[in-house]
Amino acid sequence: MSDAPDNGSPTHYPFILGIIGDSGSGKSTIADGVRTLIGADRVTSLELDDYHRYTRAERLDLGLTALSPTVHNLPLMQEHLQLLRRGRPVRNRRYDHTDGSFGAIRTLEPNEVVIARGLLGFPTEELRAAYDLAVFLQPEPELLFRWKLRRDVKTRGYSEAEVLKRIAQHLLDSKQYVLPQADRADLVVRSDIPEWDAPDSAVTASLLLRRAAAEAVRNDGVLPRFAGQVHLEEGEAADEVTLRIEPTLTADSVEDWARELFPDTYAPGLLGAYMDEDGATQPSGPIGFAQVLIADLTQKLRRTADTTRGAVSEGARLAV
Repeated sequence: MSDAPDNGSPTHYPFILGIIGDSGSGKSTIADGVRTLIGADRVTSLELDDYHRYTRAERLDLGLTALSPTVHNLPLMQEHLQLLRRGRPVRNRRYDHTDGSFGAIRTLEPNEVVIARGLLGFPTEELRAAYDLAVFLQPEPELLFRWKLRRDVKTRGYSEAEVLKRIAQHLLDSKQYVLPQADRADLVVRSDIPEWDAPDSAVTASLLLRRAAAEAVRNDGVLPRFAGQVHLEEGEAADEVTLRIEPTLTADSVEDWARELFPDTYAPGLLGAYMDEDGATQPSGPIGFAQVLIADLTQKLRRTADTTRGAVSEGARLAV
């Protein structure tokens, strides 16, 4: 696929946010909440599954899962991320999850923020450099299995037997190819359950932040409003902090926080929404907290990135 033509200098430099994780880890849930808070008209969504090389049927014939790097056109993905980062449009075909086929080629125009979500977003340091903020979602294995099974059966048309049949190879590829990306992320969202059969309402979350993301959290003063429900712990490295979120954190308190931060785009009742065991939509305080924090970090770090890029551009112009 060829890229869209270069039509002069870009009018802005988009902020590239990556939301990466295993199949069923909650990427769409987190990304949709962040997109709503920032404003849908300011966000371009980039689906990294569009960079699959093969259809679902072809993968089955080859004995490959969607988690294998062989399945992904990583050089094209990197090229497109770099173009979007410079404000350039890209063209690619769309992967259809309903039947595992490819649709027509389409053009993506970068808005102020580009949210890229998928399985393999930064499997290499070279790809990691294409992102301004790299987020990795890491539910514990029992919880991930629960969420994946629920999603694939209720929304993607698989039978439970089909999901279970493929889970062994999926887990092996996840350990080898997907999970190592957590080490490159600026923010790792970990979700845990106290017991394998505990309800989703008992899920606890911890957010490991590194580098500029950690510094932003230290300085923003958000913790006092969530006293007793969100705890900050310094990490082993100087540039790391962890936020531990109690399952008792209510969606209502997170909604109040979102309303203050995003008064022009906040919509009540949407934050933290997830699909429960019966397929119904329920609110989660920890999920909503992660959505608001990522959206707020995007806004804060985007202003820093804009200032840095502007200074670099002006320096290059004066040098000429």
